[in-house]
Amino acid sequence: MRNRLRRTAWQAIGGAAVAVVLISVSTSSEVHPQLTSSVQSMKQEASALTQRIAALNAQVQSISSHYASVETQIQQLQAKESTVEAAIAQKQSELKKLHAEIVSEAVSLFAQAGTDSQVLSVLQDNPNSSAVAQEDISTASSTQEEAVNAYEAVQQQLANQQSQLRADQSQQASLLNLLSAQEAKAQSAQQQASTELSSVNTQIQQMVAAQLAAEEQARQAQIEQQQIAAEQAAAAQQAAAAQAAQQAASQSQGQGSSSPPPTSVAPSPAAVAPSGYANPIRSIGDLQIWRIDQGVDYNGYGPIYAIGDGVVLSTFNGGWPGGTFITYRLTNGPAAGLVVYAAEDINPDVSVGQSVTPNTVIGTLYNGPDGIETGWADGGALGETMAMSYGQFYGSNSTAFGYNFSQLLSSLGAPGGVLQNSPTGSVPGNWPQW
Repeated sequence: MRNRLRRTAWQAIGGAAVAVVLISVSTSSEVHPQLTSSVQSMKQEASALTQRIAALNAQVQSISSHYASVETQIQQLQAKESTVEAAIAQKQSELKKLHAEIVSEAVSLFAQAGTDSQVLSVLQDNPNSSAVAQEDISTASSTQEEAVNAYEAVQQQLANQQSQLRADQSQQASLLNLLSAQEAKAQSAQQQASTELSSVNTQIQQMVAAQLAAEEQARQAQIEQQQIAAEQAAAAQQAAAAQAAQQAASQSQGQGSSSPPPTSVAPSPAAVAPSGYANPIRSIGDLQIWRIDQGVDYNGYGPIYAIGDGVVLSTFNGGWPGGTFITYRLTNGPAAGLVVYAAEDINPDVSVGQSVTPNTVIGTLYNGPDGIETGWADGGALGETMAMSYGQFYGSNSTAFGYNFSQLLSSLGAPGGVLQNSPTGSVPGNWPQW
């Protein structure tokens, strides 16, 4: 069973009373200007923090890119160092081989020169000393000496290159350490800004929630004032009507005749609009205009018609007051395919599967405690309204689907319902407008 609130009877009370009911609700900036200003200030702070985070993110990306470039340079230097070291090793091997040849030639010269050779004395003193190599060189041919000198020069050049490579690597390693420190600092600042932004967003949400609550409280207070004004106007009208009836009764008694009040309203033919639809409540007597909620609420007595051509889907749903829930799917006009419902204090006059037109009486309103509610249904087996299916209705509020149906009724010449609030939710983009 739906938890539906009992309605306050709002009677049709004339142009002046309707004007009272339709007093506009104050805007949020008028109700709470300081709160609105605070929210705007917090939003500006959040925007500045967002820009700061974006700048820090760009800085971190730049540092990371530079870091990767330096790492690539170090890898290239390491590869170059390996090549230089391999070249040095090869030159050293060639130099060693040449040294052996020089020593061999020196020994041969010694054998030819005899025991007085200077080379012999050097070899006897220290055959492994550098002096031996110098003696070898001095006794070698000039071609061999030039070759040895060339190899020594190459060896020195390669050693210098190796030293330069190691210096470059040390410099690049220092740069990597500096970049790592800068990246860590930027990331820390970015995290701090993100934390501040999260805090500001939380404050904004809290302030907006407080603002909405204050607006809703002001709106409810204004609605209550409107209801009081409408009830007072209705009471005044009823008093005037009662006084007029009393005077008419007195005149009738004076003339010796009386006539009973009407108990029913005769059906009237449809005045079909260009859309192909007609006012479904055109014959309701003592029509009372109530609120817009899931649909539009009225009360009174008399026949209720179908809006347009259609086929009846249901006539009963125990979840509604009175148990009546008449639905029919429209087959013509802009809303062809959509489902209309009329529910509550109605005696059904149609059956499931029956075809209807704007001149078909689908039920009779008997002026019960709940009146009538009519609007858009979802056409499902559970007998839900579109407002309920879309989660727009929470007990007493005006919904987007209810407001749309009220606009349809107004376009057909029926009085629209009374808004309780700015309509909750929205209708689909392809939904017909009136």
